[in-house]
Amino acid sequence: MPIHRLDDQLISQIAAGEVVERPASIVKELMENSLDAGAGWIHVTIEHGGLRRIVVADDGMGIEGDDLALAVARHATSKIDSLDALESVASLGFRGEALASIASVSQLTLTSRTADAERAYAISPSTSETPRPAALDRGTRVEVRELFARIPARRKFLRAPATEFAHIRKAFNQLALSRFDIGFVLHHDGTEVARIAPAHDADAMQKRVETLIGGAFGDHAVAVDEQAAGMRLSGWIATPGFSRGQADRQYSYVNHRPIRDKVFNHGVRLAYRDLLHNQRHPAYVLYLTLDPRQVDVNAHPAKAEVRFRESRLVHDFVFRSVGRALAAVEAKPHAAREVELPVSAAAEADERQPASGPVPVQHSFDTRPHTSGSPGVAQSRAAYAFQMPTQPMPPMPPSTSASAAAEATVPAHSKAQDETIPPLGYALAQLHDIYILAENREGLVLVDMHAAHERVLYEQLKQEYSAGRIQSKALLVPETLSVSEQEAAAIETHAEALAAVGLEITRAGPTSGLLRAVPALLANEDYVALAYDMVGELGEGLRGPAGVRDRIDDVLADMGCKAAVKAGRRLTLTEMNALLRDMEHTDRAGHCNHGRPSWVQVDMAGLDRLFMRGK
Repeated sequence: MPIHRLDDQLISQIAAGEVVERPASIVKELMENSLDAGAGWIHVTIEHGGLRRIVVADDGMGIEGDDLALAVARHATSKIDSLDALESVASLGFRGEALASIASVSQLTLTSRTADAERAYAISPSTSETPRPAALDRGTRVEVRELFARIPARRKFLRAPATEFAHIRKAFNQLALSRFDIGFVLHHDGTEVARIAPAHDADAMQKRVETLIGGAFGDHAVAVDEQAAGMRLSGWIATPGFSRGQADRQYSYVNHRPIRDKVFNHGVRLAYRDLLHNQRHPAYVLYLTLDPRQVDVNAHPAKAEVRFRESRLVHDFVFRSVGRALAAVEAKPHAAREVELPVSAAAEADERQPASGPVPVQHSFDTRPHTSGSPGVAQSRAAYAFQMPTQPMPPMPPSTSASAAAEATVPAHSKAQDETIPPLGYALAQLHDIYILAENREGLVLVDMHAAHERVLYEQLKQEYSAGRIQSKALLVPETLSVSEQEAAAIETHAEALAAVGLEITRAGPTSGLLRAVPALLANEDYVALAYDMVGELGEGLRGPAGVRDRIDDVLADMGCKAAVKAGRRLTLTEMNALLRDMEHTDRAGHCNHGRPSWVQVDMAGLDRLFMRGK
C-alpha cells in the first residue's frame, strides 16, 4: 500500500487514544481545564458511569465566543506560546488536544461566557463549526454524550457503569485534593454524591482529606511541612498503623499537578522502610512545590508522570522530610483517644494476633538513640532467659486481693506516685504468655512482647551491621545450595554484602553454592531458607549499594523476627522489666518491623470509663 496522509478526523481519533482511555479520563481533562480557568466551584454530573453523559461546569473566566472554534481544534491553546513557556509551564492542561480528542470520539457541546460578554455561545463540532448563542452565566460548561458510540471497537473495552464511575470518583477525589481553595460537587444518576466546600484553614483542609480518603486516615494523619533547596513538601502522612495491602491511598502532587513518579514514591517508601513490612504500603497526601523549570511535565502523553531535572535532590528531600515527620510523631505522646488497634497481615503465622476493637489508648514512644553502653544483640538476648519455669506459679492465696498481689510483684520504688518511674513503668504480670502488663505514672501499659523484642533486636542488629560486628557461626558441614546461573553469579558479585550479615556463601559451580557460615543469632533457625531468599533476590537484579542495603535491612528484620521471643514463652518479672528498659532506649520502639504496634497505654481516665467510675 502506498504512503498517504491520514485525514484530520482519523488523526484526532488516534490522538484521542492518548487522552481518552475511559470516562474518568474525560472528567480529569475537563476538571483540569476548569482549574486552569480560575474556577471557584466545579460541578461534575455523570450519567450511567459516564457512558451516557458527562457534564463539567465551572464559574471560571470563560472563553470568548470568537475563540470557541479554536478551543475544539487540535493543537490550539492559550496556555503556552513559546518553548520557554513550555519549559516552565504551570498550568495543568497546555497541549491543546483534550477538547479536540474528546470531540472526535463523542458528541461534545462546549458552552462558555466571559465576565464582560453580553451572552454565552456554544459550539458542537460534530454538527457545526460555527458558534451559536446560548444561555449560561459566567464560566464554561462542557457536555459529552455517547462516548465511543462511533467507535465500537473502543467502547467494548469499557467496563460496567459502576466500575467506570469508581474510576471517575477516584479522579474527582484526586483533583479535589489538589486545590483546597475551590469547591467541588459531584452528581451521579440524579444523586448528589459529594459536595465539598472550599477550605481556607488547616482544620478545614484536614477535614477535606478525611472526607475524601476516609476518617480513619485522619485518626492516623501526621502533618508534614519541610523546606530546603528551593523546595517545599507539605501535606499529611499516615502512621504505620494505617498501612495498606495496596497502594490505594497515595496522593502525590507537584505544583498542584497530580502525578505518579517513581523517584517521589521511592523517597516516601524509603522513609517507612524500617516501619512497614515490604508487602504493606504507606498512605499519604503530599504536595511538592518547586521551580517549574526544575520539572518536565511534558514527559507522559496523559501528563500523569513528570521528570525532575535534579531527581536525586528531590528523592533525598522527600525521604528526609517524611522521615523527620515519622520520627517526630513517635517521639512525643499522643492524646488519648478511642481507636481500633490495627492488625497487620504480615504478622507471623506462629504469633497470635492482638485483639481488635475500640480501646482508649495513648502512645508516648520514647525514641532516644542507643548509647555506647547499650547492650548488643547477644547480651540483650541473654538478658531474657526465656525458659519455662521448672515449677508452676503457685496459686494466689484466697485471702490476698488482686491489687495487693499486683503491688507485691512490683519493686517498692515503682509505685505510681514515684517520679522516678520510667516511661514504660514496671511489669506486673504476663497475660496468656503473649502480653506484658506494666504500671507507669499514667496507668496501664500493655506490651506485645514479640513485637517489642523484634524491634529491639532489629535496631541493635542494624547498629552491629554498621559497625561490622555481626557475628557468624561456621557450619561443621557446609550446606549445598542449588541455584540458577544468575544467582550463582550474584553469590560472587555480592560476597562481601552477604558476609556483612553473617552469611558466608561461595560459588561451587555454574548452578550451585556452598553455605559455610550463618549469623550466630540464627544458628538454631532455618538459615538455609534465609540464604536462598537472599541469593534469590540479589539474583533478580539488585544492583548498587542502595539495592543491596535495602535487602540487607530486610534480612536484618527477618533475623530480628526469628530470634525474638515467641508467644507461649513464660517470662519472669526480671525478664519483662529488662525488655521494657530496652524498649525505652530503642529507636522506633512503638512498632515492630512489620508496622504492628508494640505497646499501648491505657490511662487512668480510660480505665475509669471502662468501669463507669464517677458516673
